[in-house]
Amino acid sequence: MDFVPHDDKTITEMLKVIGVKNLEELFQDIPKDLIISSLNLPLGLSEPDVLKNLKELSQKNKVYSNSFLGAGYYFHYIPTLVDFVISRSEFYTSYTPYQAEASQGYLQAIYEYQSVISRLTQMDVANASMYDGSTALAEAAIMATIITRKNRLLLLEGIHPEYSEVVKTYCWGQGINLKIISENKLIDELDQDIAAVLFQSPNFFGDIEDVSSLAKKVKEKAPNCLLIQCMTDPTCLGVLKPPGETDVDIFVAEGQSFGISPSFGGPGLGIFAVKQKFMRKMPGRLVGKTKEIDGEREGFLLTLQAREQHIRREKASSNICTNQALCSLSALIYIISLGKTGLREIASQNFQKANYVKNKLTEIPGYEILNKKPTYNEFIVKCPDVDALTHECKQLNLLPPLRLSKYFPNLKNIVLVCVTEINSRESIEKFINAAKNALHNKKEGKK
Repeated sequence: MDFVPHDDKTITEMLKVIGVKNLEELFQDIPKDLIISSLNLPLGLSEPDVLKNLKELSQKNKVYSNSFLGAGYYFHYIPTLVDFVISRSEFYTSYTPYQAEASQGYLQAIYEYQSVISRLTQMDVANASMYDGSTALAEAAIMATIITRKNRLLLLEGIHPEYSEVVKTYCWGQGINLKIISENKLIDELDQDIAAVLFQSPNFFGDIEDVSSLAKKVKEKAPNCLLIQCMTDPTCLGVLKPPGETDVDIFVAEGQSFGISPSFGGPGLGIFAVKQKFMRKMPGRLVGKTKEIDGEREGFLLTLQAREQHIRREKASSNICTNQALCSLSALIYIISLGKTGLREIASQNFQKANYVKNKLTEIPGYEILNKKPTYNEFIVKCPDVDALTHECKQLNLLPPLRLSKYFPNLKNIVLVCVTEINSRESIEKFINAAKNALHNKKEGKK
């Protein structure tokens, strides 16, 4: 059945009320060259034909047996319990918990999510989540300028290039100055006018930074400067020291690794946690637990919202009014399913398998590991021929590593390799063979 929201009679009546002769006059502000006169759409199909067409389209997708691509989105083990819980209609159909009396279930889920993130990161307070890791970092940058009343930021090299671009966009709109520098120039660039230093660890290249040492440098040179850490794969918190133990002021991360499929690059989950003294400047929303005035029953409610809709506009720190509720629920179920022991095992396997691949690649002539620091599950490799390695990986049904020339044109024949617990021994051996075959084919002059 066709769906027509307004018939010709209704349209004519509405146009008459607003004093417009026809639809063309209503849309006169749209440039003529942008207006489509007609749509060349195919005729409708029966339901069986639609299903057949969709199936044929889906078969065009290439599904690899294993992946060595990371760079911000990762293939991790997802317990079956995660999909079971988030598939319940009371969760996946919910939107916003403004009415506490009708949203106790979701409010409690968000509260528990905040609690596990706070415990995992050892930060004082975690909010109900942001859109994704990149926007969480940008919101943290804006938050730092509001707290310190300064408008200069330093970004250390090693932050995901796409995250840096999002931060630049946010700061451009608010007239905030930022500069990307190497760590060895930090002390020279740091002064009392800097609102915050932003860094990523493990960084985009997989390097694990000495966060405690970095925090000490920053606080000694500029005591009022905030330190903001971001992560793209927080499963590393199963083995690495949490940010709350290293004097980090604001911690943000992409939570996709916590029970969310990479899909086609989304949705994600922005983890956001702060020291308690900065809580009231935190963007987004915070769910709290309370008790009845006359009674002992507990309940959950929205405790804090820094959005301009809820407080005076001039005091608002953000226009974010929602959170990734279903994704944060995924993260909650993922973390409590694994527990401390399970997450440590996941992180250990990521660390060990990646180092195994690093060692194997160094045994192949022409391959060089370029990282100078310890790495987590990603590392950079100089290859004899990136095209050949990519080809061989695809021949073995493996999703190849990232060509770093995508973001850094001068880094030719260098790839970012990612290895997680999902990579089996068999897939790792295939990848090593792909590297060997690429070298052999280069010597033979084969494409």
